[in-house]
Amino acid sequence: MKKLNKFELLYILSIVALVTGLVLAVLQFRLSGADSLAIGIIISSLLALGAIVINLFTQRKQLFRPLNVLRRGGEIILNTHAAHELEMPEAHALGNLPEIVHQLGDEIMRSRHEISRALQTGAQSADLKKIYLEQVIRCQDEGIIVCNHHHRIILYNPAALRVTGGHTSLGLGRFLSDLLPKPVLENTIDHMNIHKAGEEKQNNPSSEFVCSIQDSDHLLLCKMTLLTSTADTSHSHGYVLTLSDITSKQFILGKRNKIMRSSIDNMRSPLANLRAAAENLNYFADIPDDLRQKFYAVIAEESTNLSLQVDELAQVSRELVGGEFILTDVYSSDLVNNVIRRANSEERIQVIQTGLPIWLRLDSHAVTILLLFFIKQIQLLTRAEKFDLEAQQIDNRAYLQISWEGLPISDTKLNNWLDVSLADVVGFPSVQSVLDQHHSVLWSQTSPRDKSQALFRISVPISRQDRSAVVEYIPSRPISYDFDIMDMTGDDETIMQRRLRDLEYVVFDTETTGLNVEKGDKIISVAGVRIVNQRILSNETFDQLVNPQRKIPRESIRYHGITDDHVSNAPTIDIVLRKFKEFAGDAVLVAHNAWFDMRFIRQQERQSGIKFNNTVLDTLMLSVCLHGHEVEQSLDAILDRLGIEVMNRHTAMSDSMATAQLLLSLIDLLEPKGIITLQDALNAYS
Repeated sequence: MKKLNKFELLYILSIVALVTGLVLAVLQFRLSGADSLAIGIIISSLLALGAIVINLFTQRKQLFRPLNVLRRGGEIILNTHAAHELEMPEAHALGNLPEIVHQLGDEIMRSRHEISRALQTGAQSADLKKIYLEQVIRCQDEGIIVCNHHHRIILYNPAALRVTGGHTSLGLGRFLSDLLPKPVLENTIDHMNIHKAGEEKQNNPSSEFVCSIQDSDHLLLCKMTLLTSTADTSHSHGYVLTLSDITSKQFILGKRNKIMRSSIDNMRSPLANLRAAAENLNYFADIPDDLRQKFYAVIAEESTNLSLQVDELAQVSRELVGGEFILTDVYSSDLVNNVIRRANSEERIQVIQTGLPIWLRLDSHAVTILLLFFIKQIQLLTRAEKFDLEAQQIDNRAYLQISWEGLPISDTKLNNWLDVSLADVVGFPSVQSVLDQHHSVLWSQTSPRDKSQALFRISVPISRQDRSAVVEYIPSRPISYDFDIMDMTGDDETIMQRRLRDLEYVVFDTETTGLNVEKGDKIISVAGVRIVNQRILSNETFDQLVNPQRKIPRESIRYHGITDDHVSNAPTIDIVLRKFKEFAGDAVLVAHNAWFDMRFIRQQERQSGIKFNNTVLDTLMLSVCLHGHEVEQSLDAILDRLGIEVMNRHTAMSDSMATAQLLLSLIDLLEPKGIITLQDALNAYS
């Protein structure tokens, strides 16, 4: 026999109560008449009404509320977190329906995993090619930036950050015109479009220009190449920009020009005096002896002045020339081994490495060829066949020393080598120019340790880095790109009507000395991360401690772990807010319980002189719109409910990352409810 559930029993009891009331009413009518019938009907109705009220109360507790929980959980399972555990009350009248929903969630999760595995398998080849391309772009010394035709940045490599000095305007989805002058960019594009129209065969025209970073004297040499499709070469879809920092080169050129002008001006007078003295001595043979001696004195004096000026000019020239070459850190054993490998291929030459290796800073290829040249020249002069090659450090210079059995090389022979060109070095520089490049001189002498041996030395710079400490490996920063930005428009679209998933966000969090801004609590940490095109840009973050200029209470330290020592050397809030505003730009600001964070920021706006007019979204209120007040709405509870795992909570940076992931999950849940645009979201909880 089928067992009745609670609701079926309640309905039967209601019918029994109604029948019982009617029976009592009929009995009363037979015994006492019409008045008793009315009383019986009233009793029956009250009994039935009581049973209905009890039934409705039980339904609300055991049916309607569980159904609401089931609906909320079903939306989460369907749209964000398939493994979500339904928060069902212990007593409900839904039977095994929650278990069925859980089974559906498990099936959805399995299906998603299978689809993901299939996509990963199919995309392995493309991913490998993408990795190769990323490595190529990442390893480029030149900065590379790719923009769409609205000047929105869709790709940049680590070198671009270095070349621009880590400028805050460099970021995915941001406008390059905030970094470089917009008129220069547009004039260059116009010039190339005109040029392209006259040369139909040139599909990807390019043009070079020099400009400075906005509000900076940082000079960049830029090369712009237009991006066109093979189907329509007349229309540009964007451009690639390569960047090189030429600030130091321009400084060298300016200094060189200044020295040249100064040298010419300073030489005019001595040369004029020399010419006058020489002409007088040449044309007037009968000049008195005392006057002749004065002319000789003028020639000697002015010749000395010219010689000093030429020496000074040569010294400055060596410094400037040396600055143009690329010097890198080289381990001396690697350099010596390279020389040995090349030298030992020659007949009757044997090179042996001696001494302890040290770190040098030099042009490795040029110095290798230079040392080989010296060894060969010494071998020709002395007939020596065995050479020791050693790197020594004395004070702040290093010396590359060649030793052999025999006599040292005379200064005359050494000077004869200086003008020889090194054919195996790019540009065929002379021995003198390579020495100048390293601010070096050469000399030869008898070895102080063994009089039967001679040595030859050149000096070279040592490495600028401290190589004695163990350096923690830090992986190279990846390139940042999102080609979906190619289709993003300019900034003229009304932000309120844009879809939530299309907006640019800065999700942020603050840590404070306490909870009460009116009683003097201050911000001690601000952190944020950018979201563009539904992507959390973990490489584009803001994380800054703030000196609150007051003590941090012990009870507050237990929560966030920031002590007075941590913030003692940190900048004050007026500086930090100015930097954070530069980072945020005009993006939509997002925080969990944003009212709290914005209250502290508003209080500090007057001090910093910075005004945040950005639209603000609150993930707490969005979650309340979705799930109501019946469930816990703390950040931890919501993250757990949506299956978002976050490490190291209660730091501003980790909370920002957690809130960023939460925002993306909430957008997936809001869209099925018709909350599509930013205006929809603000209306939902306003």
